Amino acid sequence: MNSVGPSRHGDPNLVRNQPALHTPKRWIWLVPGLLLAVAAIFAFAVSMPINIALAWIGIAFVTAAAVALVVTALSVRDDRQRNLVMAGLMAIMAAMSLVLLVAILWANALPRA
Repeated sequence: MNSVGPSRHGDPNLVRNQPALHTPKRWIWLVPGLLLAVAAIFAFAVSMPINIALAWIGIAFVTAAAVALVVTALSVRDDRQRNLVMAGLMAIMAAMSLVLLVAILWANALPRA
């Protein structure tokens, strides 16, 4: 026990202690990340008639994030560091895709001049 209270280093309920962040299996983040990329690219492709510029920005961003995900999976040796980077890339990909898709829908809802 430390001065603050019981040690939570081994607490499996903390996000930083989840098994997915410690596993040596690269596919545990790679497969869902690439599936997210495919779904996001599909959504952007479908939204091209609404706003082609934002759709292309979204496709480019998701493609870059997916490539970064694969490069990270293949190049980073430390399991925890690799999994944290891959989780971060996947979270950024999801957040930016959501923001861009909402922006596309918002731009479509604006009155045309």
